[in-house]
Amino acid sequence: MLATGIRSGNRSPEAPVYEAKRDYYAAVFLNRSHVSVGASANIGLFRRQSDTLWANIYRPNLFTFGIGMWAKGSTKRYYIAAGNGVHRSDDGRTSWRVLTDWRTEEILSLALDPVDSSRLYIGTPWGVFRSADDGSSWQKKSRGMKKGFVQKVVIDHVQRQTLYACSEDDLYCSTDEGENWKPLHVGVSGLMTVVQNPVNPAHLLVGTEDNGVRVSFDRGKTWKNAAGLPPTAFYALCISSDLETVYAGGYLSGVWKSRNGGLSWDPLWQSDQLEAVYTIFVHPENPRHIMIGTSGQGIFESFDEGSTWRQAGLRGCHVKQIELYP
Repeated sequence: MLATGIRSGNRSPEAPVYEAKRDYYAAVFLNRSHVSVGASANIGLFRRQSDTLWANIYRPNLFTFGIGMWAKGSTKRYYIAAGNGVHRSDDGRTSWRVLTDWRTEEILSLALDPVDSSRLYIGTPWGVFRSADDGSSWQKKSRGMKKGFVQKVVIDHVQRQTLYACSEDDLYCSTDEGENWKPLHVGVSGLMTVVQNPVNPAHLLVGTEDNGVRVSFDRGKTWKNAAGLPPTAFYALCISSDLETVYAGGYLSGVWKSRNGGLSWDPLWQSDQLEAVYTIFVHPENPRHIMIGTSGQGIFESFDEGSTWRQAGLRGCHVKQIELYP
């Protein structure tokens, strides 16, 4: 179903009451000189205060490309991938420290080992770096990569020793915690993002710079070109919490939806309000609740699986990531 409507005004009756123990966070890396209503700054890490009100909570001029959280028991660590390094908070986001040095200043993405809190991976314009000591030291781990501009690093959902990295020339895989990398021969260059199905680790999708989306069902041994998508850049991919639906968004293409793992796609929402979609978030307990972060139009939100949308704050902001954290 192609949705075109925008709902505005008061909260939709389908909108959930905001949970006291969890908050929405948004990573903003650029602003088009617009004033974000209620926000104390135009870029950085933001926390949602109400339906459309977001407040900057750390370093109001920090180019913020990504956020992450490691949690086990009562231990929670929050991370920011930023233009000047990796930042970490161990006290519930009250104070932060920078973990990286001059070699790893521009952090485009980060991946946190789900078991070992001391092990971190980051994607940078100079390749992949790994830390095995809580970020105290970093080693470049890009052996086997032909080109080093890495947009995103992800850890396999089942085999935590296995990693995937989107480079400018291919998708690379490492099965030894980043020591060695092998290309998976997607068939196109300029990869922007990668996602892995959490219940089917053989199922991978990549978004490309000029060639839509490619999908694999055998851990990258073979790739299929997704049908129905325009041959443009796709920056955002998200597998819904229903584990069946896949969403995609990119440049001048709106939001798309697939019901067959990404093999074929239908337009979900196309609007003149959308220049580019950088991130897609689906609520972990309610797959009908979707949020998208855009390039200068802020955040849009749907409570009916994309049939209708409303503007949800941060106008003018380039929103790179949206998460729900305790």
